[in-house]
Amino acid sequence: MKKINLIMLMLFSIAISAQSIMNNTYLDVPLNKVNDFLELHKKVVDMSNGEGRTIGNHWVYRHWYGNDHSIMLGDIYPSTEAAVKDDFWGVLNKNIDALPDDKKKEMQDVVGKWWAYHNNHTDEMRSVDWEKNWLGKENLDLDIPYVFVVGSYNSNAGNQEMIDAYMEWSVKPGVEKGVMLYGGGTSHFIGSGSDVQLWSAYTNIAAFAEANGPNSQRNSEAAPKFWSLVEGAHSDQIYIHVGHTIEKKFNLAGKDK
Repeated sequence: MKKINLIMLMLFSIAISAQSIMNNTYLDVPLNKVNDFLELHKKVVDMSNGEGRTIGNHWVYRHWYGNDHSIMLGDIYPSTEAAVKDDFWGVLNKNIDALPDDKKKEMQDVVGKWWAYHNNHTDEMRSVDWEKNWLGKENLDLDIPYVFVVGSYNSNAGNQEMIDAYMEWSVKPGVEKGVMLYGGGTSHFIGSGSDVQLWSAYTNIAAFAEANGPNSQRNSEAAPKFWSLVEGAHSDQIYIHVGHTIEKKFNLAGKDK
């Protein structure tokens, strides 16, 4: 699933070994084929479990507003070493080979159709410091089709300085006093992508509108600091959470799905 140069990844891994890694894959699935892709995706994800996998969690989002790809897949690893060692294809093929002949052919067809949706896909890896650069409400239940906003920015200073400013300006007041479910930021590591990506999540579109309306909970005193660090243009994409893995099985967002 990765086009990332693993040699480059190994060279850089020592520098950020204390941080998690997120591998994002962006797909241009036609809107009328998204449900078909998701059905195939669940079968492939569930079949790819076993010894040799080092992934922590897997998340899927569908595009709702913006001017980019239609699907984002997010693989979260506890370390760069885990990202290097993850043997998705090896485990998947081993599990398929163990199936009876009729089931094997059926699953091979599923993988072929699923992989066809990856045509012209792009990848990037980003570093994530969950303790410092993420904040969420207590007792957070993310098994819902929540709104996930991703802003892509380049910084004229350090990436961490921009993330710190964003946390003070938007995330901390939004989570502690407002309707933001969680928020945070990541730094570019390898692949295509901006210096910084900034997250915010909301229960639904109404909550997103409230958070960005006249009564939004933001620290206005921290805003100038954040915007002074922005280099050039930025872009925002709005996604809907489709599902994620629970105990290594892909679970569609929503109760009893």
